[in-house]
Amino acid sequence: MSTASRPFATLALAALAAVAAPAQAPKPDKTPKWRIDPFTKNAPEAMAKAGYVNYGPFVFGEVAGKPVQSSDIDARLEFTKILWAETRHFRIGLNLPEWTVPMDPETRGKIRTELEELQKTLPGVNPKARTLDPWLRLHVTAWRLEKLYAETSALFGVKDEDFPADSTKVVRQPDARYMGYGPYLGMKEKYLVFVTEKAAPFQEYMKTYVLRDSALPQRWHYKDSGSLLICFCTESDKFPLKHDTALHCALNFNVSINLLDGFRFYAYDLPVWIREGFGHWNSRRVSGDWSSFDQNEGSTADMRVVAKWDVYCRNLLGSPKLTPFPEVVAWRDFGNIKFDDHVATWSRIDWMIAQGPEKWQKFLFGVKGRVDENWGADQTDLVGATREALQAAYGVSTLDFDRKWAEWVKATYPTQ
Repeated sequence: MSTASRPFATLALAALAAVAAPAQAPKPDKTPKWRIDPFTKNAPEAMAKAGYVNYGPFVFGEVAGKPVQSSDIDARLEFTKILWAETRHFRIGLNLPEWTVPMDPETRGKIRTELEELQKTLPGVNPKARTLDPWLRLHVTAWRLEKLYAETSALFGVKDEDFPADSTKVVRQPDARYMGYGPYLGMKEKYLVFVTEKAAPFQEYMKTYVLRDSALPQRWHYKDSGSLLICFCTESDKFPLKHDTALHCALNFNVSINLLDGFRFYAYDLPVWIREGFGHWNSRRVSGDWSSFDQNEGSTADMRVVAKWDVYCRNLLGSPKLTPFPEVVAWRDFGNIKFDDHVATWSRIDWMIAQGPEKWQKFLFGVKGRVDENWGADQTDLVGATREALQAAYGVSTLDFDRKWAEWVKATYPTQ
């Protein structure tokens, strides 16, 4: 019963209970010390100010259609100290060691700028910190993810209120625009990020909760719950991500692709050049020193260490190594993409976004979230839809795309 409808009865019952029951000491907090955030002290008000919903447990993926709790993962990986955090748009699990901020001015300046921003909502953060402990790394990562989400929403021309809050109430309305099946750019559930330091717990997580045996980073779609995951470890022979900026780049690459996939609901894959190019574009906004590359199980990514992709791309123009765009637009497999093509797809997306948000958004809505008259997913002739969207948004055909793009590259990118 509520106090509004029965105030006296409720108070009387409470009084009787107080007389009848002996005073009981509050139950001791069983949260281990390493799970007490030194900045918020796990206090709800301080957490909310910092942008956190909670520090777990919460649902994190599924197995065979049944929800998995973060506490289930803790129990499975009992010797791995995972810090959990739920923000407005993400659920995050990190197992990262303390990291010493190096002396080079670029990295130190980057970290200091980020910590100054973080300090606005998380008092106690020292912008001049020489080390990032596990909790501070969690806070920095959460801040970066929400920043990427906000930037992506602005680039897509949308806000949270544009998406349906309840997937069960999504029905076609006259003159309404289809926006997916949930509040998270169209997805039903929040985006998931899981990172461990060591390979062993990551692979155990993969085998148990993604049902895949792989040592490589993995993006995954949980169809029943409607959430998208990226998971990896930082100690890897092929994708070493121990440096904090390398980690930042890898997250920007993969999470931005998940945000693109989730936009207006993930019902089909966009052409690979759009997804890969958008991931590269977001990664290289952070740094050009750590590139990520997608690959299929049957093909190995063509990876090279080239920091100045703008210079490399400018010199690539006119080369027979450059795959013509009419061929690129039809690619459906990451195995098609060689290193020179990675550079070119990044640059093509760079050109498209540089033409202004209106054109990019018109193109994006033309290829992503296509539905039939009953709002069922429509991926028929996706290559044709891409051609039409390019023509409608940019006034360019696939045959003329490379000419327009090359003109911009010559006028924009340096020669050395």
